Amino acid sequence: MALDSIKSLGSIDPRAAYGSLPSTTGAAPAGFSDQLMRALEKVDSLQKASDTIADNMVAGKVTEAHDVLIAARESQLAFEMLLEVRNKLLEAYQEVMRVQV
Repeated sequence: MALDSIKSLGSIDPRAAYGSLPSTTGAAPAGFSDQLMRALEKVDSLQKASDTIADNMVAGKVTEAHDVLIAARESQLAFEMLLEVRNKLLEAYQEVMRVQV
């Protein structure tokens, strides 16, 4: 009897406890390419927002210089992160191509 209760614990998915279990609404789970595309779109939107807020400051609509600097730095960091991911992907691809079969 005790073993049956222990075996039933093996069916618990630890991701469900932390809320990171993907939803089962019939949609396919997001793959790496989908996540990469979302990251590209996010970086693009951050850069556009940074450009917009800088244009608004030049036009006199934004009076807070720190808002402009924060938006510019945020978009710069997002772009640098995306660039590092690209570099790591390229490095991994080159390493796979060097493997002797």
